[in-house]
Amino acid sequence: MDFSTLFPGATTWVEGLPQVWPFLYLQDIYAPFGALHLVGLALLGGCVLLLNLRLMGAGLTGETPSAVERNLRPWLITGAVIVIGTGLIIGALNSSKLFYSAAFFIKMVAMVSALIFTFGVSASVAKRDGVISTNAKIAAVVAFLIWLFSLSVFSTAQGVSPGVFHMIAAGYAILLIFGGKLSRVIGVATFAILFGGNFVMYFFVGFDNPDQIWQDISKYSLMIGSLVLIGLLAYEIYVGKAETGSKLAKLIALCSILTWVTVAAGGRWIGFS
Repeated sequence: MDFSTLFPGATTWVEGLPQVWPFLYLQDIYAPFGALHLVGLALLGGCVLLLNLRLMGAGLTGETPSAVERNLRPWLITGAVIVIGTGLIIGALNSSKLFYSAAFFIKMVAMVSALIFTFGVSASVAKRDGVISTNAKIAAVVAFLIWLFSLSVFSTAQGVSPGVFHMIAAGYAILLIFGGKLSRVIGVATFAILFGGNFVMYFFVGFDNPDQIWQDISKYSLMIGSLVLIGLLAYEIYVGKAETGSKLAKLIALCSILTWVTVAAGGRWIGFS
């Protein structure tokens, strides 16, 4: 699925965007916008991590969630403005390519979810030091459903689906940061055995080996690794040893981080698809 399948009548307009003012005059200075986009992503990503890890009981635990949110707010907004502003320019200059890209479609859908999670849910929860309002709960449900839709496209789109591994790897990284000792040990062992073993397997059989048996092994390794990750994260959220915040606040923080990982992974796979 991509934007061309949803809006087939917009093909001519989209492909002509690079020749429309003001994009017509930005062709020769494209590189600075690309560099600034990366700066914005780094700034936004850092703020998202610090804010949501605090809600999960890790990171800047010496400050209250409301204090962390208050200090990060201007930088979070600045990062979002840079990312969206430069993204619009980059997208317009590459419109004829991105219009047909499943990875770009995934990135945009996931970004809607990520923005709702960040500004409509996580920031609200942090301001109240873990208390979740009714509006925040509604926004969280909406954002979660949008994110699930982006993941469903990500996991089934031809040439893009391997990018789902980025979310799984990020999930294990989050587990290492805020999880307990037992969960960390199980997580590291699972990741090393399943995915490290998968790499070693392809090292010997050939990374371009098309035999179905190796593809099946990879598929089931991914499924098992995902289920173990979900189980360990659910356990850590349930026991909640690191923080007095609610289980739902931790779940919201986890989803908020992973939605941005989905955005980044979708962007990374635009060039591959």
